[in-house]
Amino acid sequence: MLETLRERLLSVQQDLTAGLKTLGDKSRDAKKSRQRTVQCLPEFSAGLELLSRYEDAWAALHKGAKDCAKAGELVDSEVVMLSAHWEKKRSSLVELQDQLQQIPGFLADLECLTASLAQLEANFEEMENHLLCLEELCEQCELERYKCMQTLQLENYKKTKRKELETFKAELDAEHAQKVLDMEHTQQMKLKERQKTDWKYVFHGGERGHAGADGPNGHV
Repeated sequence: MLETLRERLLSVQQDLTAGLKTLGDKSRDAKKSRQRTVQCLPEFSAGLELLSRYEDAWAALHKGAKDCAKAGELVDSEVVMLSAHWEKKRSSLVELQDQLQQIPGFLADLECLTASLAQLEANFEEMENHLLCLEELCEQCELERYKCMQTLQLENYKKTKRKELETFKAELDAEHAQKVLDMEHTQQMKLKERQKTDWKYVFHGGERGHAGADGPNGHV
């Protein structure tokens, strides 16, 4: 609509310019004709007065046409500015319309995103439950590992004590065997001493027997 108005104003301005040009040409022709008339017919003063009025009217009309042309130019500039303004507004409206047309898709994406967030929240809860179960399993594994370590330490302690007991028993057996050997040796020594003493006694006793037999009674 603004473009049509602008075209009409330009057409009016062109028509005014053409009319002014035509009037100017006619005025020049009238001046030439008046000069010839004055030269030829100096008695027609009434015609000159009418021509003067016509020139004054034409001058006023010419001035009005110029004013209209200036006003037309001003209106044209205003129309150009208004056209640019409304073109900018139209671009903004087109952009807004495009954005409004994108709202349904945006809402659909938002619903999809909301559903994804809900699913993600459910997955987080499930993952949290799995982590709790894993933590419990880790605690159980730690407890079992501790039990295994304690059992291993106990077995090692038993083995160590068993070895110490075997060593102590071996030492006791060796000490007992040594004591038995010492006792046997002592018994043998005592037996040898006793046998030696007995032999001495037997030997010396026999000599005393012979001495008694040779005595006054002839026997002990």
